[in-house]
Amino acid sequence: MNNEAIPRIKSYLAKSGLSLVTDIQEEGKGTGIANTFFLKADNHNYLIDPANGKKRLQDIKKQLPFNEYDVLVTHSHLDHSANSGLVAAENSRVIFHPFVADRINNLKRNYTEITAEMVKVFGVDGFFGRTGMLGPSTIKLMQFIQKSSPPGFDFILNVISLIMCRLNNGGIYPPKKNAVFLNCDDIMDLQFGHTVFRGWPLSEQLFALDTPGHQNDHLAFYVPDRGIMFAGDLIGFLNPNDIIDGSIKETHAGMMKMLQLAEAGGIDILALSHALPVTGEENVIAYLRSAIAKQNEIFEIVSDIVSTCPDKNDFEEIIRKTYAHESDLMKKILKINYPRSASFIDVYVYIYLKEFVS
Repeated sequence: MNNEAIPRIKSYLAKSGLSLVTDIQEEGKGTGIANTFFLKADNHNYLIDPANGKKRLQDIKKQLPFNEYDVLVTHSHLDHSANSGLVAAENSRVIFHPFVADRINNLKRNYTEITAEMVKVFGVDGFFGRTGMLGPSTIKLMQFIQKSSPPGFDFILNVISLIMCRLNNGGIYPPKKNAVFLNCDDIMDLQFGHTVFRGWPLSEQLFALDTPGHQNDHLAFYVPDRGIMFAGDLIGFLNPNDIIDGSIKETHAGMMKMLQLAEAGGIDILALSHALPVTGEENVIAYLRSAIAKQNEIFEIVSDIVSTCPDKNDFEEIIRKTYAHESDLMKKILKINYPRSASFIDVYVYIYLKEFVS
Protein backbone atom coordinates (compact mmCIF):
# COMPACT_ATOMS: atom_id res chain seq x y z
CA MET A 1 0.00 0.00 0.00
CA ASN A 2 1.44 3.36 -0.97
CA ASN A 3 1.47 6.30 1.42
CA GLU A 4 -1.40 7.96 -0.43
CA ALA A 5 -3.91 5.14 0.13
CA ILE A 6 -5.21 6.15 3.56
CA PRO A 7 -5.56 9.88 2.69
CA ARG A 8 -7.32 8.87 -0.54
CA ILE A 9 -9.75 6.62 1.35
CA LYS A 10 -10.41 9.28 3.97
CA SER A 11 -11.11 11.82 1.23
CA TYR A 12 -13.62 9.43 -0.35
CA LEU A 13 -15.32 8.87 3.01
CA ALA A 14 -15.52 12.60 3.71
CA LYS A 15 -17.72 13.11 0.63
CA SER A 16 -20.33 10.92 2.36
CA GLY A 17 -20.07 12.59 5.77
CA LEU A 18 -17.89 9.85 7.16
CA SER A 19 -14.47 9.76 8.84
CA LEU A 20 -12.51 7.25 10.87
CA VAL A 21 -9.79 6.60 13.41
CA THR A 22 -7.67 3.55 12.57
CA ASP A 23 -4.45 1.91 13.68
CA ILE A 24 -4.00 0.16 10.34
CA GLN A 25 -0.83 1.25 8.60
CA GLU A 26 -0.53 -1.44 5.93
CA GLU A 27 -3.21 -2.85 3.69
CA GLY A 28 -4.06 -6.48 4.38
CA LYS A 29 -2.80 -6.42 7.96
CA GLY A 30 -5.70 -5.84 10.32
CA THR A 31 -5.30 -4.18 13.65
CA GLY A 32 -6.19 -5.82 16.95
CA ILE A 33 -8.34 -2.79 17.71
CA ALA A 34 -11.53 -2.12 15.79
CA ASN A 35 -11.79 0.97 13.60
CA THR A 36 -13.84 3.84 14.99
CA PHE A 37 -16.09 5.78 12.61
CA PHE A 38 -17.74 9.19 12.79
CA LEU A 39 -20.96 9.63 10.80
CA LYS A 40 -23.31 12.52 10.08
CA ALA A 41 -26.76 11.33 8.97
CA ASP A 42 -30.31 12.73 9.15
CA ASN A 43 -29.06 15.91 10.83
CA HIS A 44 -27.65 13.76 13.61
CA ASN A 45 -24.17 12.57 14.57
CA TYR A 46 -22.94 9.10 15.40
CA LEU A 47 -19.76 7.54 16.76
CA ILE A 48 -19.51 3.88 15.74
CA ASP A 49 -17.44 1.36 17.74
CA PRO A 50 -15.43 3.27 20.37
CA ALA A 51 -13.02 0.30 20.57
CA ASN A 52 -10.63 -0.03 23.53
CA GLY A 53 -7.48 1.37 25.10
CA LYS A 54 -6.28 4.80 26.22
CA LYS A 55 -4.62 5.61 22.92
CA ARG A 56 -7.82 5.06 20.95
CA LEU A 57 -9.77 7.09 23.49
CA GLN A 58 -7.31 9.96 23.14
CA ASP A 59 -7.45 9.74 19.35
CA ILE A 60 -11.25 9.79 19.40
CA LYS A 61 -11.38 12.87 21.61
CA LYS A 62 -8.76 14.60 19.49
CA GLN A 63 -10.56 13.92 16.21
CA LEU A 64 -14.21 13.98 17.33
CA PRO A 65 -15.90 16.26 14.76
CA PHE A 66 -19.03 17.04 16.79
CA ASN A 67 -20.16 17.79 20.36
CA GLU A 68 -23.52 16.01 20.38
CA TYR A 69 -23.82 12.44 19.13
CA ASP A 70 -25.05 8.93 19.79
CA VAL A 71 -22.75 5.91 20.02
CA LEU A 72 -23.47 2.78 17.99
CA VAL A 73 -21.75 -0.50 18.97
CA THR A 74 -21.66 -3.36 16.45
CA HIS A 75 -21.21 -6.03 19.15
CA SER A 76 -20.05 -6.55 22.70
CA HIS A 77 -16.51 -7.86 22.07
CA LEU A 78 -14.07 -5.68 23.99
CA ASP A 79 -12.14 -4.41 20.99
CA HIS A 80 -15.39 -2.72 19.91
CA SER A 81 -17.09 -1.84 23.18
CA ALA A 82 -14.60 -1.34 26.03
CA ASN A 83 -14.50 2.48 25.71
CA SER A 84 -18.27 2.85 25.31
CA GLY A 85 -18.76 4.30 28.78
CA LEU A 86 -16.03 6.92 28.35
CA VAL A 87 -16.81 8.27 24.88
CA ALA A 88 -20.46 9.07 25.58
CA ALA A 89 -21.38 12.72 25.96
CA GLU A 90 -23.86 13.77 28.65
CA ASN A 91 -26.91 13.23 26.43
CA SER A 92 -25.54 10.46 24.23
CA ARG A 93 -27.36 7.21 23.74
CA VAL A 94 -25.08 4.18 23.51
CA ILE A 95 -27.06 1.78 21.34
CA PHE A 96 -26.61 -2.01 21.54
CA HIS A 97 -28.24 -5.19 20.31
CA PRO A 98 -30.94 -6.50 22.71
CA PHE A 99 -28.75 -9.45 23.77
CA VAL A 100 -26.12 -7.10 25.24
CA ALA A 101 -28.53 -6.12 28.04
CA ASP A 102 -27.53 -9.22 30.01
CA ARG A 103 -23.82 -8.66 29.25
CA ILE A 104 -23.32 -4.94 29.70
CA ASN A 105 -21.78 -5.34 33.15
CA ASN A 106 -19.62 -8.25 31.99
CA LEU A 107 -18.07 -7.02 28.75
CA LYS A 108 -14.93 -8.96 29.63
CA ARG A 109 -16.85 -12.21 28.97
CA ASN A 110 -15.06 -12.74 25.67
CA TYR A 111 -11.90 -13.22 27.76
CA THR A 112 -13.23 -14.91 30.89
CA GLU A 113 -16.21 -16.98 29.73
CA ILE A 114 -14.98 -17.69 26.22
CA THR A 115 -11.46 -18.64 27.33
CA ALA A 116 -12.94 -20.97 29.96
CA GLU A 117 -15.18 -22.55 27.31
CA MET A 118 -12.28 -23.07 24.92
CA VAL A 119 -10.18 -24.72 27.62
CA LYS A 120 -13.16 -26.91 28.50
CA VAL A 121 -13.64 -27.98 24.88
CA PHE A 122 -10.04 -28.15 23.66
CA GLY A 123 -8.23 -28.97 26.92
CA VAL A 124 -5.30 -27.11 28.45
CA ASP A 125 -2.81 -28.25 25.85
CA GLY A 126 -5.32 -27.88 23.02
CA PHE A 127 -5.87 -24.23 23.85
CA PHE A 128 -2.62 -22.97 25.38
CA GLY A 129 -0.36 -25.44 23.57
CA ARG A 130 -1.60 -25.13 20.00
CA THR A 131 -1.75 -21.36 20.27
CA GLY A 132 1.74 -21.18 21.80
CA MET A 133 0.51 -19.08 24.71
CA LEU A 134 2.12 -21.24 27.40
CA GLY A 135 5.25 -23.40 27.40
CA PRO A 136 5.26 -27.20 27.96
CA SER A 137 6.24 -27.04 31.64
CA THR A 138 3.55 -24.49 32.47
CA ILE A 139 0.98 -26.55 30.58
CA LYS A 140 1.91 -29.64 32.58
CA LEU A 141 1.56 -27.66 35.80
CA MET A 142 -1.87 -26.39 34.73
CA GLN A 143 -2.97 -29.92 33.85
CA PHE A 144 -1.84 -31.17 37.26
CA ILE A 145 -3.77 -28.39 39.03
CA GLN A 146 -6.84 -29.05 36.88
CA LYS A 147 -6.80 -32.72 37.91
CA SER A 148 -5.95 -32.26 41.58
CA SER A 149 -8.00 -29.14 42.32
CA PRO A 150 -10.68 -28.17 39.79
CA PRO A 151 -11.78 -25.09 41.82
CA GLY A 152 -8.16 -23.95 42.07
CA PHE A 153 -7.71 -24.46 38.34
CA ASP A 154 -10.83 -22.43 37.56
CA PHE A 155 -9.55 -19.62 39.77
CA ILE A 156 -6.12 -19.58 38.10
CA LEU A 157 -7.69 -19.70 34.64
CA ASN A 158 -9.91 -16.75 35.50
CA VAL A 159 -6.89 -14.79 36.75
CA ILE A 160 -4.98 -15.57 33.54
CA SER A 161 -7.99 -14.46 31.50
CA LEU A 162 -8.25 -11.20 33.42
CA ILE A 163 -4.53 -10.52 32.97
CA MET A 164 -4.82 -11.20 29.22
CA CYS A 165 -7.85 -8.95 29.08
CA ARG A 166 -6.08 -6.10 30.86
CA LEU A 167 -2.93 -6.39 28.77
CA ASN A 168 -4.76 -6.56 25.46
CA ASN A 169 -7.63 -4.18 26.11
CA GLY A 170 -6.74 -1.87 28.97
CA GLY A 171 -9.65 -0.77 31.15
CA ILE A 172 -13.28 -1.72 30.49
CA TYR A 173 -15.83 1.06 30.79
CA PRO A 174 -19.46 0.07 30.13
CA PRO A 175 -21.94 2.95 29.89
CA LYS A 176 -23.63 3.20 33.28
CA LYS A 177 -26.54 5.45 32.40
CA ASN A 178 -26.41 5.99 28.65
CA ALA A 179 -26.94 2.42 27.43
CA VAL A 180 -29.96 1.81 25.19
CA PHE A 181 -30.83 -1.72 24.12
CA LEU A 182 -32.88 -2.32 21.01
CA ASN A 183 -36.10 -4.25 21.71
CA CYS A 184 -36.52 -7.79 20.40
CA ASP A 185 -40.25 -7.15 20.05
CA ASP A 186 -39.60 -4.22 17.70
CA ILE A 187 -37.48 -6.10 15.17
CA MET A 188 -38.93 -6.09 11.66
CA ASP A 189 -38.22 -6.98 8.06
CA LEU A 190 -36.26 -4.20 6.37
CA GLN A 191 -36.32 -4.36 2.59
CA PHE A 192 -33.65 -2.67 0.47
CA GLY A 193 -34.42 -3.45 -3.15
CA HIS A 194 -34.73 -7.24 -3.27
CA THR A 195 -32.64 -7.79 -0.12
CA VAL A 196 -34.38 -8.25 3.23
CA PHE A 197 -32.65 -7.96 6.58
CA ARG A 198 -34.18 -8.29 10.02
CA GLY A 199 -33.48 -5.19 12.08
CA TRP A 200 -34.52 -1.85 13.48
CA PRO A 201 -34.91 1.61 11.89
CA LEU A 202 -32.93 4.12 13.96
CA SER A 203 -33.99 7.06 11.81
CA GLU A 204 -35.26 7.67 8.29
CA GLN A 205 -31.87 6.87 6.77
CA LEU A 206 -30.08 4.78 9.38
CA PHE A 207 -30.85 1.15 10.12
CA ALA A 208 -29.49 -1.40 12.60
CA LEU A 209 -29.34 -4.83 10.95
CA ASP A 210 -29.43 -8.05 12.96
CA THR A 211 -26.37 -9.87 11.60
CA PRO A 212 -25.39 -12.79 13.87
CA GLY A 213 -22.61 -15.17 12.94
CA HIS A 214 -19.45 -13.73 14.39
CA GLN A 215 -21.42 -13.22 17.60
CA ASN A 216 -25.15 -13.44 18.30
CA ASP A 217 -25.37 -9.82 19.50
CA HIS A 218 -23.85 -8.47 16.28
CA LEU A 219 -25.31 -5.49 14.42
CA ALA A 220 -24.42 -3.92 11.10
CA PHE A 221 -25.46 -0.32 10.48
CA TYR A 222 -26.68 0.79 7.06
CA VAL A 223 -27.21 4.20 5.47
CA PRO A 224 -28.98 3.33 2.20
CA ASP A 225 -29.17 6.79 0.63
CA ARG A 226 -25.34 6.96 0.65
CA GLY A 227 -24.65 3.25 0.32
CA ILE A 228 -22.66 3.06 3.56
CA MET A 229 -22.53 -0.31 5.31
CA PHE A 230 -20.81 -0.65 8.70
CA ALA A 231 -20.22 -4.41 8.62
CA GLY A 232 -18.46 -4.82 11.97
CA ASP A 233 -16.86 -8.27 12.18
CA LEU A 234 -19.41 -10.14 10.10
CA ILE A 235 -16.99 -10.22 7.18
CA GLY A 236 -13.60 -11.58 8.15
CA PHE A 237 -10.88 -13.96 7.07
CA LEU A 238 -12.15 -16.75 9.30
CA ASN A 239 -15.52 -16.49 10.97
CA PRO A 240 -16.83 -17.21 13.50
CA ASN A 241 -14.25 -16.94 16.27
CA ASP A 242 -16.74 -16.97 19.16
CA ILE A 243 -17.10 -20.48 20.55
CA ILE A 244 -20.16 -19.61 22.62
CA ASP A 245 -22.22 -17.50 20.24
CA GLY A 246 -20.68 -17.95 16.78
CA SER A 247 -22.43 -19.59 13.82
CA ILE A 248 -21.04 -20.62 10.44
CA LYS A 249 -24.55 -20.86 8.98
CA GLU A 250 -25.52 -17.36 10.09
CA THR A 251 -22.19 -15.89 8.98
CA HIS A 252 -22.71 -17.30 5.49
CA ALA A 253 -26.31 -16.05 5.34
CA GLY A 254 -25.29 -12.54 6.39
CA MET A 255 -22.41 -12.34 3.94
CA MET A 256 -24.61 -13.53 1.07
CA LYS A 257 -27.17 -10.83 1.87
CA MET A 258 -24.39 -8.23 1.88
CA LEU A 259 -23.24 -9.46 -1.52
CA GLN A 260 -26.78 -9.43 -2.93
CA LEU A 261 -27.22 -5.86 -1.73
CA ALA A 262 -23.83 -4.83 -3.14
CA GLU A 263 -24.51 -6.44 -6.53
CA ALA A 264 -27.73 -4.44 -6.73
CA GLY A 265 -25.71 -1.25 -6.26
CA GLY A 266 -26.61 -0.80 -2.60
CA ILE A 267 -23.13 -0.52 -1.04
CA ASP A 268 -20.62 2.11 -2.10
CA ILE A 269 -18.62 2.13 1.16
CA LEU A 270 -18.02 -1.08 3.10
CA ALA A 271 -16.76 0.06 6.50
CA LEU A 272 -14.91 -2.86 8.08
CA SER A 273 -13.66 -3.19 11.63
CA HIS A 274 -10.21 -4.70 11.10
CA ALA A 275 -9.38 -3.60 7.58
CA LEU A 276 -9.47 -0.31 5.73
CA PRO A 277 -12.86 0.66 4.29
CA VAL A 278 -13.55 -0.61 0.79
CA THR A 279 -14.78 2.18 -1.49
CA GLY A 280 -16.59 2.07 -4.82
CA GLU A 281 -19.35 -0.35 -5.78
CA GLU A 282 -17.17 -2.59 -7.97
CA ASN A 283 -14.46 -2.85 -5.30
CA VAL A 284 -17.04 -3.70 -2.64
CA ILE A 285 -18.49 -6.48 -4.79
CA ALA A 286 -15.03 -7.89 -5.52
CA TYR A 287 -14.07 -7.78 -1.84
CA LEU A 288 -17.24 -9.57 -0.73
CA ARG A 289 -16.91 -12.23 -3.43
CA SER A 290 -13.32 -12.87 -2.38
CA ALA A 291 -14.23 -13.10 1.32
CA ILE A 292 -17.07 -15.51 0.57
CA ALA A 293 -14.84 -17.62 -1.68
CA LYS A 294 -12.32 -18.00 1.16
CA GLN A 295 -15.09 -18.95 3.58
CA ASN A 296 -16.41 -21.52 1.11
CA GLU A 297 -12.92 -22.94 0.57
CA ILE A 298 -12.25 -23.43 4.27
CA PHE A 299 -15.72 -24.94 4.67
CA GLU A 300 -15.01 -27.48 1.92
CA ILE A 301 -11.60 -28.31 3.40
CA VAL A 302 -13.09 -29.01 6.83
CA SER A 303 -15.98 -30.94 5.27
CA ASP A 304 -13.56 -33.16 3.34
CA ILE A 305 -11.42 -33.77 6.43
CA VAL A 306 -14.43 -34.73 8.55
CA SER A 307 -15.66 -37.10 5.84
CA THR A 308 -12.38 -39.06 6.06
CA CYS A 309 -12.66 -39.60 9.81
CA PRO A 310 -14.61 -42.72 10.87
CA ASP A 311 -15.40 -41.18 14.24
CA LYS A 312 -17.01 -37.79 13.58
CA ASN A 313 -16.75 -37.01 17.31
CA ASP A 314 -12.97 -37.48 17.41
CA PHE A 315 -12.15 -33.79 17.55
CA GLU A 316 -8.43 -34.30 18.13
CA GLU A 317 -8.05 -36.46 15.02
CA ILE A 318 -10.04 -33.98 12.94
CA ILE A 319 -8.06 -31.00 14.17
CA ARG A 320 -4.77 -32.89 13.66
CA LYS A 321 -5.67 -33.43 10.01
CA THR A 322 -6.77 -29.81 9.74
CA TYR A 323 -3.42 -28.53 10.98
CA ALA A 324 -1.63 -30.90 8.59
CA HIS A 325 -3.62 -29.82 5.53
CA GLU A 326 -1.40 -28.66 2.66
CA SER A 327 -3.61 -26.00 1.08
CA ASP A 328 -2.22 -22.46 0.84
CA LEU A 329 -5.29 -21.08 2.58
CA MET A 330 -4.90 -23.40 5.57
CA LYS A 331 -1.21 -22.55 5.83
CA LYS A 332 -2.11 -18.87 5.87
CA ILE A 333 -4.71 -19.43 8.57
CA LEU A 334 -2.22 -21.30 10.77
CA LYS A 335 0.29 -18.44 10.43
CA ILE A 336 -2.24 -15.99 11.87
CA ASN A 337 -3.92 -18.42 14.26
CA TYR A 338 -4.92 -17.04 17.66
CA PRO A 339 -3.36 -15.25 19.56
CA ARG A 340 -1.61 -13.64 16.57
CA SER A 341 -5.01 -12.59 15.30
CA ALA A 342 -8.67 -13.25 16.06
CA SER A 343 -8.67 -16.21 13.65
CA PHE A 344 -9.05 -19.51 15.49
CA ILE A 345 -9.34 -22.59 13.31
CA ASP A 346 -10.10 -24.84 16.29
CA VAL A 347 -13.27 -22.84 17.03
CA TYR A 348 -14.30 -22.99 13.39
CA VAL A 349 -13.94 -26.79 13.32
CA TYR A 350 -15.77 -27.16 16.63
CA ILE A 351 -18.71 -25.08 15.41
CA TYR A 352 -18.72 -26.92 12.08
CA LEU A 353 -19.12 -30.22 13.94
CA LYS A 354 -21.85 -28.76 16.14
CA GLU A 355 -23.84 -27.24 13.26
CA PHE A 356 -23.32 -29.79 10.47
CA VAL A 357 -22.49 -33.13 12.11
CA SER A 358 -24.06 -33.39 15.57
